[in-house]
Amino acid sequence: MNTKKLSLLILIVLVVNLSAFANNAKTVPFRTDLTLNGSKLPSGFYEISWVSHSPEATVKFVKAGQVMATAMGKWVDRGTKYRADALVYTNNPDGSHTLLEIRFAGQKQALVFAGLN
Repeated sequence: MNTKKLSLLILIVLVVNLSAFANNAKTVPFRTDLTLNGSKLPSGFYEISWVSHSPEATVKFVKAGQVMATAMGKWVDRGTKYRADALVYTNNPDGSHTLLEIRFAGQKQALVFAGLN
């Protein structure tokens, strides 16, 4: 194999790997403070990444380069594609909020945390 073909092959492999990672990570704004499994997630922008274990997933929440929480989630089919990213959370009696699920734009599945149902 000549150098040109090898370089092209390496470039293709890199692009495929980068696009696969991009499909498993998303930046999402949290407009309010949330909690998840006892971890506090202050409002701000989070890089949310996951490793799927079909249908379970290990989800990492990173803010400003710092891992704020890691949690187990489950992909649940909701039957319709979401138009925008959305966070679903409970309003607790003390005024705090608990993250239940994340809905990503363009996907029919939600990443569910509460009860994993």
